[in-house]
Amino acid sequence: MRPHLRALTAALASFALIAVAAAPIAAAEQASLPDIEDEVMCPICGTILEASNSPQAEREREFIRAQIAQGKSKEEIQDALVVEYGPDVLAVPDSKGFDLVAWVVPILGFLVAVGLLGVALWRIKRKPADEAETVNRVGKEENERIDREIGNSDL
Repeated sequence: MRPHLRALTAALASFALIAVAAAPIAAAEQASLPDIEDEVMCPICGTILEASNSPQAEREREFIRAQIAQGKSKEEIQDALVVEYGPDVLAVPDSKGFDLVAWVVPILGFLVAVGLLGVALWRIKRKPADEAETVNRVGKEENERIDREIGNSDL
């Protein structure tokens, strides 16, 4: 292969890799109604927007569609929803203040459950060895007692 063809091939391959790598980033920035409506609430019903059929939910969907048509990202649309309907419109709790408890408690609960499960498994695994040691100790003592009795008896 000629040197200039190798350089051209390498350049095209590089551009292809860059395009492939940038495609998920561009796709991630493009918002969609289904992606947003499962993370926001209907302010009237108090249910997730995707499950609500109220007239207010339809108005909120139209608001989201208009934001998408303007090319806004998911985060920008969520911010606009908070401005329009208030902070209770978000189905996901805030990551600061008292709402942080909604994130921390499940994580702590999971960690405690895993710890308790580990302790229980450790105790179950350890228990047969302790029982075998007890049986061996009792068996040894019983054998010694039997040997003493046989030695003391007149046969």
